[in-house]
Amino acid sequence: MALLRWPAPGKPRLVFAHANGFCASAARRMLAGLSADFDIVAPDLRGHGRTTLPADPSGLRSWNLHADDLLTLYAALDRPPDLLAGHSMGASATLLAASGMDAPPPLALVEPVVLPAAAAFWARTPLWAVFKRRMPLSKAARRRARAWSSREAVLERYRAKPTFARWSPGVLEDYLGDGLVETGDGVRLACDPDWEAANYEAQGHDLLGAARRIAGPVRAFKAQHASTLINAQSIADRGVSVERMDGVGHLAVMEQPARVAAWIRQVWEESR
Repeated sequence: MALLRWPAPGKPRLVFAHANGFCASAARRMLAGLSADFDIVAPDLRGHGRTTLPADPSGLRSWNLHADDLLTLYAALDRPPDLLAGHSMGASATLLAASGMDAPPPLALVEPVVLPAAAAFWARTPLWAVFKRRMPLSKAARRRARAWSSREAVLERYRAKPTFARWSPGVLEDYLGDGLVETGDGVRLACDPDWEAANYEAQGHDLLGAARRIAGPVRAFKAQHASTLINAQSIADRGVSVERMDGVGHLAVMEQPARVAAWIRQVWEESR
């Protein structure tokens, strides 16, 4: 696993996991805003950024694989995490990982993906194979362009898209720093669109069960727009404190990095 690091000896250790289709560098500005208060480790998840672990879309059934990778990372660090955080898929994988720890630290989850109970149930049955490829997000991912002649060509194309227009200045450039890989005749996406799509479809994990198994404090925020924390009441019933953040969308980490950093800092301060 490749890591971004903001070393701060003596400060509490924060491990942050990014969203599907992105990489740790997309959260660079948000994490830099926390670097005075935390010793930060931010991995590129399997199939993303500079991480080179095998990523076979055909074999992916759940996000337990990402949770296992995170547990392996936590164990390999020179000291354990004091705070776990994540965004979207990274938030859900962090929750799954924490449920496998004997004494997990506090969790700060930015827009975890919490599906309706019916969808989560069907995702663990053979019938899911019939429905999963109808998911709009996975269909869009598979249609995504994969390669360009240059980084400048990617920037020009992405800057014209409404999604990236809402991002804070400089975040798009940060993301593409590790989100693109140089090839002999240009650049390609570090996260292959087939892997991104497979992650959207791989909903066989039991997130609500994981939340129930964690005794320590778990905080999550739900964005006002396009939230993936759909089943908020069910996860709240299992001990997760869910808060709404107005004025942001699902990609809040990229849209308002300073605001998200302030929320993570608040979670830490209130957990002590």
